[in-house]
Amino acid sequence: MIFSLVPFRLTLFSIVLVAGRIVIDPNLGQDSVFEFPNQVQLDQAQFVAGQAIETKSLLRDWGDIKGYEYTYQQDNQAFKVKIHYLPESDGDMASYRSAYGIDSQKAVVKSQQQQGQTGFYDRFEHEQTAYLSSCINPRGSSTVTHAQFFANRNTYDLKLDRAIPVILGTEDLRDSRCLWVTISAPIANQSVDAVHQQLVAVWQEIYAWWSPRFPKR
Repeated sequence: MIFSLVPFRLTLFSIVLVAGRIVIDPNLGQDSVFEFPNQVQLDQAQFVAGQAIETKSLLRDWGDIKGYEYTYQQDNQAFKVKIHYLPESDGDMASYRSAYGIDSQKAVVKSQQQQGQTGFYDRFEHEQTAYLSSCINPRGSSTVTHAQFFANRNTYDLKLDRAIPVILGTEDLRDSRCLWVTISAPIANQSVDAVHQQLVAVWQEIYAWWSPRFPKR
């Protein structure tokens, strides 16, 4: 009889916690508006400009996706970093290319799913421009495919130390958010490999800056 009361008590305790949380915070369960910083300084490149951007919805149920574009200069090479905050993602970065007007049939994949110090990233070329794309996860390393993304969810989202935040409603049981990062640079007087090496170096810095600053709920 004593043991049968344990689940009931835990359930009652959870209800009381959530009810109290709602009274204190009536906005419980609503995502806070994420504001992108006007600039992000990098060690290896000089910041030039930044501007807010909107990209057409990737899913029917979404509105336009807000993001930010940062422009940098490294020696004689200019490059852009576009970052979008996706409140929900399936983790398949290749399927998002069309949002930037990139024809996946014409894109030349340089090396896909390459695992560096940060995790996975995708490199490809399209119309004389080199690209690096990846998804910074709320927990775990970066990913580029659906399978990698949900492997992170299974590994990091279902941990016991997240039980209280989930019960309180401050975190979702399955956190499918993503910071979608795309770094691009024109292929001009340098070799394609040299441009991609620069993009990878920039990506390491971008990841190191954004990962600990992933948007809070």
